[in-house]
Amino acid sequence: MLSILGIVAIVVFTIQVYKTAARTERNAPLWAIATAGIGIGIQFVLPVIIGMLLGIYYISSGTPVEELQAEIGGIASVIGVVGIVLSIVGMWLVMKRVSTVRDDFPNPTAPPPPPRFDSNI
Repeated sequence: MLSILGIVAIVVFTIQVYKTAARTERNAPLWAIATAGIGIGIQFVLPVIIGMLLGIYYISSGTPVEELQAEIGGIASVIGVVGIVLSIVGMWLVMKRVSTVRDDFPNPTAPPPPPRFDSNI
């Protein structure tokens, strides 16, 4: 159930980032790919890597292979929930960055000096 909510969050954030980036005249496809990459990476790839490392640790510490799933089960659930929360936070930070209005004036020039009115004329 949580993975379905995570996928929905990735899709919704990616669409919203694309629309917002297009509205603020940024590279919308690139920002959308970055958002989807952050969502998928934190929700799915990172927990798999952490799970593999935990499995290697438990096997090297002498836990039988038959008991490995029971040992990692609770920790894997916590890692999954933390992954979804961190993924949503990361995608929200991208959305916040994209929604800021950028200044298109890299080198503003100073206004001309005011006219002088000489009283001698």
